[in-house]
Amino acid sequence: MDNGFLPQLKAFLGKYKYWIVFVLFLLVILVASDNSMIKRIVQKREIHALQEQLRESTELKRQNEQTLNELNNDSLVIDRIAREKYNMHRADEDLFLESH
Repeated sequence: MDNGFLPQLKAFLGKYKYWIVFVLFLLVILVASDNSMIKRIVQKREIHALQEQLRESTELKRQNEQTLNELNNDSLVIDRIAREKYNMHRADEDLFLESH
């Protein structure tokens, strides 16, 4: 039983040794190494998500700075923001809310 298997295995390995080495090399590159392609793809997705989050945070910061500047320079802005965002009103006013 062993006499027939070992010569066949040696013949197979001898015939396809370059393909076997190539496939093993691809497996190491794609999966097993620290710089594998799979890890690189995951890292690129994370980078893209973090860049998008940074863009959103930068835009929010810009909007907040603009609102702060308006609040510091115009006293009517506080009144407008209180009315729009918090549905506040003066004691002598009636408030009508629209449902969206």
